[in-house]
Amino acid sequence: MLNIKKSQHGFAMIEVLVTSVIVAIGISGMGVLLMRAIQGTQDSAQQSQAMWMVQDFVGRIRANTEGARRGSYELTTTDCSVKPAAICADTFIGGTKQNAATCNDIQMATFDKWITVCGLQDSIYDSPSDFISNPVLSSSCTLNSTRVSTDSGSVDCIRYNVQLTWDTRIKKGSATASERINKNTYSTIVELN
Repeated sequence: MLNIKKSQHGFAMIEVLVTSVIVAIGISGMGVLLMRAIQGTQDSAQQSQAMWMVQDFVGRIRANTEGARRGSYELTTTDCSVKPAAICADTFIGGTKQNAATCNDIQMATFDKWITVCGLQDSIYDSPSDFISNPVLSSSCTLNSTRVSTDSGSVDCIRYNVQLTWDTRIKKGSATASERINKNTYSTIVELN
């Protein structure tokens, strides 16, 4: 008679190894899934922040209709190292209240463009652009009216296209840095009465 125990020797060890491989594959798959979920959450947060930033700028355009009609909200780039001549809102810098300057419509437009992209201080997060990677806000007048209602003597701008572009996740597999960065864009159109 054959001894059954001797013919099945080592079978439990193979089961443990197969189970270990299956569990390892499952855990690595869950890790990839978790990374994708985190990446999607970050992309969604940046999209929400970008929408808020553009809508804030649109609100600033609508609040300063005289400056907007004048074409003062045209924007291609913003140099954050140069503060505007007039800070047109009450602010707190270093715990000290700074009273707003009295601003005309052109100064207000300059301040609005700068504050939307740059913020007041580099040492704290006080601008929505601090939470977006390399934001570029642009605004252009896309439609002019035939009427002249501003004291500038030029025709009124009655429609702006506002666009924000920023960097998102990095693609792998390219030798140059510029090819590894994806760009994302949010834009809207604002019309003035």
